[in-house]
Amino acid sequence: MSGTPEAGAAEEQARRLAAVVRRHRAATSRSLGELSRATGLSKTSLSRIENAEANPSLETLWRLGRALNLSIGQLFDGTEPASLRVLRAGEGPVVRSGTGMHGRLLRTDSRPHRTEVFELDLPEGAQFDGEAHPPGTTEVVYCAAGRVRSGPVGDIVELTAGDSVEFDGSTPHVYAAGAGGGRAVLVMSYPPS
Repeated sequence: MSGTPEAGAAEEQARRLAAVVRRHRAATSRSLGELSRATGLSKTSLSRIENAEANPSLETLWRLGRALNLSIGQLFDGTEPASLRVLRAGEGPVVRSGTGMHGRLLRTDSRPHRTEVFELDLPEGAQFDGEAHPPGTTEVVYCAAGRVRSGPVGDIVELTAGDSVEFDGSTPHVYAAGAGGGRAVLVMSYPPS
């Protein structure tokens, strides 16, 4: 698996995720079995995550984050704040949905009013159905290229390059490719915890 820059990045991502999950499971005094029941994931799957032997899908990360009361970004957050942080093209943790969407975490923080920024790659046919976040969460989706459909279920809009939509993230919502697919930037702002 090692040897290529992509493999090295995936291994580092798996190590960071493993450390965060172990730390938060220990902090809440949960056994692997208790976390398994809370997430609906097998103990084997959770053990592989905690041993940095897996790169789980976005759907799995969502279930894990909800059970640990963490956002997707917080599952990978292991860095100290810096006065300057450069993230080169292709760097940063990547999450993949089972439906084809790829999200690259550009920024997260641990302040009481947390913000996360993701780059989304939505190839044609990709759609991710997002579950409701805590009340007070807002999302902004900016279409950088192609066509992207996003918004709360029942009020989805199509964006073209340069368009953006802001919506209440505390209701079920969608990120989907428009005709031909697209790329977007997603900014999620969470309420103080």
